[in-house]
Amino acid sequence: MNLTQPLPRRIGLMADSHDQLEALRGAIRALKNRGVSSLIHLGDICDSLRPDLLEDSIHLLQKNNIFAIKGNNDFTLEKTLQTHRGETSKGLAEHIAFLQALPLKIAWDGICFCHALPFDHHRAIYEPVDMGSNERAEDIFNFTSHRILFCGHSHRSVLFRWNRGKTERETIPMDNPTRLDPGDRYIFVAGSVIEGECAIFDTKEWSLRRIPLTPSG
Repeated sequence: MNLTQPLPRRIGLMADSHDQLEALRGAIRALKNRGVSSLIHLGDICDSLRPDLLEDSIHLLQKNNIFAIKGNNDFTLEKTLQTHRGETSKGLAEHIAFLQALPLKIAWDGICFCHALPFDHHRAIYEPVDMGSNERAEDIFNFTSHRILFCGHSHRSVLFRWNRGKTERETIPMDNPTRLDPGDRYIFVAGSVIEGECAIFDTKEWSLRRIPLTPSG
């Protein structure tokens, strides 16, 4: 999916909520309290083993106009629900249609948002960028042209920087803006909502901020 509207001043990033509704509500509330109106969920909205919880997660995303990416759990549940087509109710059909419509990635003014790897095949949503080394990040920098890639899946926050052909791995502090160099390229693996964080990308200041989540949001 390609978005053509101008980038907003701030983009809220969240990933891997796995149908934990209170955690997802807390992330939405924390981002909106900091003045963020454009929100993107980087996949694994659902828990593939709990289809009964999907409806509430979908409603929460739709109510808050959140762009969403397809994660591996979302794809697995989509296929599971399709096996029950013979007993499909209107609600179940709508849930399947929602999951089917989730894009594998969103491209927006040189920035890419995906669940894991930024490629147009379903294998890409299962393979993490962060394998404890820089190798996969380096491959992504070499084979794509995105200025920044935002992804989830690993449940652990890390920033990869590409500068003059060299890939460096960095950890950025919690709740403190980290300025990015517009001349470099980046991959930011967002931490997970269920483990207590989301993030804000400021497109004017070109900065990232990890946002801690508390039980009250």
